[in-house]
Amino acid sequence: MSMNSLRRGLLLAAIVPALLTAGCAAGGSGQAMKGAASPASPTATDTGMTPTDTGSPMETGTDTGSPSPTDTGAGQGSPRGVVESFYKALEAGNADQVVKMFTSDAVAAVAGEQTAEGTQALTTLFEGMGEGQGGSPTIEESQVAGKQAFVRATSGQGSDETRAFFLLTQDDGSWKIDRYMSNSPS
Repeated sequence: MSMNSLRRGLLLAAIVPALLTAGCAAGGSGQAMKGAASPASPTATDTGMTPTDTGSPMETGTDTGSPSPTDTGAGQGSPRGVVESFYKALEAGNADQVVKMFTSDAVAAVAGEQTAEGTQALTTLFEGMGEGQGGSPTIEESQVAGKQAFVRATSGQGSDETRAFFLLTQDDGSWKIDRYMSNSPS
């Protein structure tokens, strides 16, 4: 098993149980994805994630494998910045720019669409979306754990609201989206 696969597995092991517990406790109402955690859901400390921001850069170049604080950075140098750029490129209908933000073996699961795996499938998926699909996101949560990170975001309002979950990995010093899932709350 490669070190990259191991890191992804560890990140998922820390994140998925918290999301599943919150989702089950919310009774399928969609409140878990909107940030309403139940008393039964693990806290940031339970998952090993640090709940506060130190204001320092998230990645120092040394991978200790231990979780880092909440990512509040901006620009392409942070997972949050990559997600914000993703939404801008999506809004502009720039499929080529969107796809450049993904790893070559990335997977995207968008509600109502076939799951896209790899660069060509991602290009087809995002070219089919056209302009006006991104909007201005609200970053609900962003955590970094070594060279892996996740970002949870929403965009749009009312019946046009979508929620998204991104898993990112550090690739040659820059953050790339490795897994992306998007759907609407209802």
